[in-house]
Formats: sequence, C-alpha cells, structure tokens
Amino acid sequence: MKRIIQILIMNFAVLAQAQTINSPLYNPLAPADVDDNLNVNDMAIAVDKGKMPFVVKVYDKSNGKYLVGPLDATQYEIKNKTGALQWYFSNSVYKYYDVDLFKSKTDRYMSVVEAYMLCLSQKYNFDIEAFTGSTNWPTYYIKDQKEHDDQSKKLDELFKIMESEFPSATNTYLNYKNNPFIWEVIARNRVDLLECLSKVDNPNVTQMVDFYLKEIASAKTAAQNFKGGSDDLYNATTYSPMFRAVSKKAREEWFLTQNGWNKNPETVAKFNRAFDELKLICEPKMSLLKMDAFLFSNHDVASETLMKAYLKNIAALKVHKIGLSESDWIYTKNNSGIPLYRYKHGAMWVRNSSDDYSLCKGLFFVIQQEYTGTGYTKSVIHEYSEELRGCP
Repeated sequence: MKRIIQILIMNFAVLAQAQTINSPLYNPLAPADVDDNLNVNDMAIAVDKGKMPFVVKVYDKSNGKYLVGPLDATQYEIKNKTGALQWYFSNSVYKYYDVDLFKSKTDRYMSVVEAYMLCLSQKYNFDIEAFTGSTNWPTYYIKDQKEHDDQSKKLDELFKIMESEFPSATNTYLNYKNNPFIWEVIARNRVDLLECLSKVDNPNVTQMVDFYLKEIASAKTAAQNFKGGSDDLYNATTYSPMFRAVSKKAREEWFLTQNGWNKNPETVAKFNRAFDELKLICEPKMSLLKMDAFLFSNHDVASETLMKAYLKNIAALKVHKIGLSESDWIYTKNNSGIPLYRYKHGAMWVRNSSDDYSLCKGLFFVIQQEYTGTGYTKSVIHEYSEELRGCP
C-alpha cells in the first residue's frame, strides 16, 4: 500500500509539471517564432497577457519555452510556493533591460517620440495600432524652423541615450511606452523621420479633436465599469481625462497646450461638456480608490525626509500617511552577481487644500542607491509618480 501511495504521488507531481509546461503564459502581441535565445540564469524581461514588462530570471528552458521567476527566488519558495516559477513561450521572454531606468531616461522625450508615429508607420511599414494602441493617432507637424531645430537636438540626445544605455534595443512587441525597440528605430533613423515630419502640413484639427473626445469616452466607459477592489480604473488613456474632468485648473492648463482648436469657443465648449459628463461618473469611482496598507508598513526617517524634500509644495500638504513597502533594500545585480544598485519603494497619501477637487493623491517613489564598488551612494529619488485617490 505504501508503495502504491508513493507511485500515485510521483505520478501526480509529473502530471502537475506537465500541465505547467503545457500551459505556458504568453505575450499575445508577439509573433510565434520569436526567441531571444536566452540561457539559464540570465536576467530577462517577461510579458504576458497583462501586457506590461517585468524583470525575471531564467531558471530552465525546454522546447521553445522558458521557466522564469523572481530574481531572488529561494530554493524553498521554488519547491513549496505554487506559482513561484512560471513557464512562458519563448516569444514572451526577452533580453534584459532596466525597465525603471528606461522610463526615467526616456520620459522627457515621450512627446518627441509620439510626434513620429505616423512617419514611422508610413516609412517603415510599422503597424501603428500595434505600437500605439490606437487606430486614430493624431497628425503632428512642425510649425517653424525653431521647432525643427529643437526636434533635431532632442532626437540627437535620444540617440545617444539609446546607444549608451540600451544598446540591445529589446523588442517587447508592446506599445511604444514599453518597447525600447521603437525608440531605437526612431533614434537611429532620426534624419529621415525628421524630414518626413517636416513635410507634414498643418492637419485639419477635427482629427485631433475626435481623438481626444474618444479618449474621454473611453475614460467614461472605464469609470462606468469600475466596481472597486482590484479592478483597474486608471491606465495610460484614462487617467489624464479623469484628472481634467475633476480639476478645472488642470483642464484649462491643458487647453493652453493645444494647437488650433483651443481658439474655437464651440470646440472648447464641447470639451467642457464632455469633461463635465465624465466628472459626474468618474469622481465617485475615484473616491473608492484607497492606498493599500502595505505601502506604509515600514518606516525610515532618512527615506521619508528625502521624499518630503523632493516635493516643492510639502508645506501645503496634509500628509495622511507616509512610509515604505520594504523593510530592507531590494538588490539588483549583473550576471556575475556584482551589485548594480539597490532600491526601496516609498509612498505618501496626501491632500492639498489648494486643489480644486476634493480627492487626495497617492505619491509613489523609487528610492535608489548606486553601487560604487566599495559601497553605495547617497539615496536619490530615482522615479516619482502620482495618482488621484480617495481620502482616508
């Protein structure tokens, strides 16, 4: 009887492993034949149906699949924690790049890259919907020589960043915000693309107006469908319209940045009506979003002082909560095991009495120290973002 039970246990383990291998996760946007030929123990980037890149380590490979998991997964977690490691199809695991560094280095050039999407599609046969998520991308144009020279300068700067920081130009097959390959193509072909954009005439503003109105409509649908809990209310296309809906100040500042249509009273009135309608739906839903307790589960005076000092308006803020997610540093090392940097996640839950809306904000920080070879540098705010949240 004991032998029979052992055999059954072994068979169950083999079956469970087979099911895991036969049901790998995948990036639905990537071609089936993609394989970056990674090795066991490589750091890598994985993408699944969530369509966001995240850093992993390769623990095994088999027949066009990679077994990946957290960089610091222990043998105990691997053996005992369900889902500690996951099989992915090879077309969904890519060469490593520093995701946080990419965002911080390229964020200031986002509007530059966005201006060249149509030219990139036309000249190099890129599927614009695949790398923008939109079939109705606005038409950009260069209005004068000063803007032309400024674009040329920024493209040169971007080329140097991509060449020095991200030479592998990893293709994640995601949209341009999470795909270094798109940025590298634009930077490398900057002369041709600048010439292409220089030939674009001032487009009919109707196209741009329709694009933004569709964004507002998309945000309205997202708010209507939001039930709270772990559902997503904000994404790349819904947050900005919702912010402009609840804040007239933010709305008016955005109007000033627009070209052409912002001088038309009827168009401005149309946008105000759309934003006001969105506000009625989204503001109650936004108030449901709170800050998770784990974000403030640890405290460190130096890190919290650094976060406060980073803010220009700290004196005007009522700080409901402040803290760190981790009690210790998270370490990032190269393939040889040598430290590169370490970081923590910090957060603040605040309310600014001067805001023209009743919501609070969640402020999110990445506090980082670089490894010098003998120790670590002073802490700096490596990444910062904020979102509207309900108040406590």
